[in-house]
Amino acid sequence: MKRFVYISILILTLGSCEEIYTPDLEEVDDYLVVEAIFLANRSRNTVYLHRSAGFNVSKPEYEPVSGAIVYLNDEDGNFYECLEGDPGEYNIELVMDKKKTYSLLIKAGRDIYRSENETVPDIPVTDSVYSDYITKISTTGAVNSTEDIISTYGIQIYSDMNYKGDLNHYRFYGRKILQYYDHYDTIIPPEPEPERRLIYGWKSLYPTGSFNIAGPPKYSTEKNITRHPLEFFPDDYNKFIADTQLFAGWIYIIYQYGLNEKTYKNYEDLNSQLNAEGKIFDPVYVQTTGNITCSSDPEKVVLGSFEISTFTEHRYFLQYYKDANNFSMRSIPYYHEIPEQGYIRDTVPEFWERSRNN
Repeated sequence: MKRFVYISILILTLGSCEEIYTPDLEEVDDYLVVEAIFLANRSRNTVYLHRSAGFNVSKPEYEPVSGAIVYLNDEDGNFYECLEGDPGEYNIELVMDKKKTYSLLIKAGRDIYRSENETVPDIPVTDSVYSDYITKISTTGAVNSTEDIISTYGIQIYSDMNYKGDLNHYRFYGRKILQYYDHYDTIIPPEPEPERRLIYGWKSLYPTGSFNIAGPPKYSTEKNITRHPLEFFPDDYNKFIADTQLFAGWIYIIYQYGLNEKTYKNYEDLNSQLNAEGKIFDPVYVQTTGNITCSSDPEKVVLGSFEISTFTEHRYFLQYYKDANNFSMRSIPYYHEIPEQGYIRDTVPEFWERSRNN
């Protein structure tokens, strides 16, 4: 009898219906997103407007905001209109006066958005750029074993910025252009045998992860910024090219931006979010607030910020050989336009760099 009862319970359990519960999720509104990074020493700048993707809303891409009215205005009450080109892109031709402050005014739909006033930073200067061999240690995940610790040998580029009483906050971005040689065979009559000819190839690599920013040391009276890490070049460059190709050095382009202290603090908050990995000692997630608010409806959320920065560019050529433990680095005084990637047969590209002894 007990066996019959157990079998009956088992049959009822297996045969019972399973109802899938689908929760009723609230759809959160999308918000206006403003990307307004003005380079004060450039004549052309662009304001990008689009809508964020609302929670529980499926969108293939962010929707650009067209038909808005966008003005840049200065402290004297002058308004400079940003004209829409492509959808959501508002362009302006203006060189900013470093003695003035500026703000942004946007009218999108029925709402009016205004930014805080921003000053124009001085043009950044790098006092020295140098490099050295190091072993770079990086981790993956929560580091539960030695397999999560990655050790890479290579060359680290550093920079120094001495404080001269004005600018003291910076952001760096870089472009690494790997040069390599390749070959192809061709028959040139009347020679019967194929001749091996040279191919000049190149490809671009960009940094990933958090923003590379530099400021004076915290909790210190020291104002100079020394030995700030810029970019790392692994000793094993073969992983970037095919076995049949020959490494021919790096062209390294440094983009240096001068920042206001408020803008620098905003990038610090962003890095706190980008670097957090859920570890116990990670910084608490913060809601980074921009400097743009909706004046027509103060409760309305707007994402993004208005930033004024200044810009300089530096170029270097770095040459080394795997496992040789020596290298050479020199400044490049000219600024050719370099495509993202490509190759040219027989003819040396205009921008191509060679080592001194080649």
